[in-house]
Amino acid sequence: MRSNPNIRPLAAAVVLGMLSVAPALAQNPFEDTLTGDWRGVRSTWLQHGVQVDVADTIDLFAGVRGGVEDDATVSNLFELGITADLGTLAGLDGGTLFLLALGTHGDDPGASSGTAHAPSNAAADDAWRLLEFWYEHALLDDRAGILVGLYAVDSEFDAKETADVFLNGGFGTGLDLSETGQNGPSIFPVTGLGVRARFQLTRALGLRAAIVDGVPGDPDDSTAFELKLDRDEGSFTIAEIDWQPDGFQFLRTGLGTWRYSADFERLDRPGTRDGTFGVYGFVEGVIFSEAGADDQGLSGFVRLGHANDDVNRFGAYNGAGLVYTGLFPDRDDDVLGLGVSSVANGDAFVDALRADGQRVQRRETVFELTYRAQLLPWLSVQPTLQYALNPDTDPTLDNHLALALRLGITL
Repeated sequence: MRSNPNIRPLAAAVVLGMLSVAPALAQNPFEDTLTGDWRGVRSTWLQHGVQVDVADTIDLFAGVRGGVEDDATVSNLFELGITADLGTLAGLDGGTLFLLALGTHGDDPGASSGTAHAPSNAAADDAWRLLEFWYEHALLDDRAGILVGLYAVDSEFDAKETADVFLNGGFGTGLDLSETGQNGPSIFPVTGLGVRARFQLTRALGLRAAIVDGVPGDPDDSTAFELKLDRDEGSFTIAEIDWQPDGFQFLRTGLGTWRYSADFERLDRPGTRDGTFGVYGFVEGVIFSEAGADDQGLSGFVRLGHANDDVNRFGAYNGAGLVYTGLFPDRDDDVLGLGVSSVANGDAFVDALRADGQRVQRRETVFELTYRAQLLPWLSVQPTLQYALNPDTDPTLDNHLALALRLGITL
């Protein structure tokens, strides 16, 4: 199980990720941070095309009942993002250099929940990591772009803005994709070298594709930093087409497909298979907005995915959620979310276990209810409840109930 199939919710919350420095010059983006402008240092750097963003996330989880054991855990994620507009900095118009470094510490609540879903999308083994370090060059008035370097696929692919509020990793990259490969795809917390291309086909239709190291990092040591391209490990390829039509406040549909090129041991019979693949699709958007406040109201998303199950444990994934922003008076920035994430074992995995005399259930399903309160411009507090049916599809484990509290600090 990957400790965290998606870091994008955290990155979006602290303005980390792909940032354009130029729009930031129109206002001081550091006014709402805890540490401020560093006596003008950040603003000075920004004027020269360099933006620095720092954040810290603390997750406290308490298992109430079920799962492997009732346990309390604390995990911490520190993020440092640096975005350099090379047009402003060095006269290289269209060039952007980006770095995202992380520090992850504490305990993973997944160890006590026993679930295939990662309860916290901020938890990982103790380590300091370089998650992303890439260069992108924009083309055709930014209608296209080529990116090269250390790249997190989940920063752009299968990334649903509406699902960002949820803590459980299943609402990020679907488990039909995150739980594949010899060391997972190139997503948090382990990434590899890759190339990504994007092109805006029309005003509403965009296409992106990437080819990345097929085995990012070191499968034997999740804390080790390793950059290695090995022919035997193959490559991971992913493509996604997004449609965001005019005439809607916000509506977005995505359809993606992915494939590994390496050989994989089959689950249905002895031998190997040449490569493995899958598809996914999602739709997200605004359901209704409050009168006179376009940024407040109800939004939702639905996500479906499939992976060929002769080599992958999970064959199907379904997820959906509703998110309300500004539900209560004078709490315009608060967000309430209710979501369900469900993953199913493939036939080959189930048949193999049963043939070995083991009992197994078909599906694990997680419900999450969460409320993110923006108490200060730089501080959010987010109580959360998660309930997992059939943890890890193991019939010996009782359904798991957990309470959590996330503190988000923009430094």
